[in-house]
Amino acid sequence: MTKPIVDLSDCILCGICEDVCAEVFRLNSAGYIEVAELSDYSQNCISDAIKNCPAKCISQETP
Repeated sequence: MTKPIVDLSDCILCGICEDVCAEVFRLNSAGYIEVAELSDYSQNCISDAIKNCPAKCISQETP
């Protein structure tokens, strides 16, 4: 499974990724979205976050 990547320069901090995939995306103490370090990422969850992101700033790492 590939890790998602958030382009912080395009992120508008809308929180949709957190809403649809809270186990992967979270707001860090600096106020930016970060990706949790997991051994396995739910592709369905990440796909939903990518599909619903209005800024289109989420992608997946190429293996």
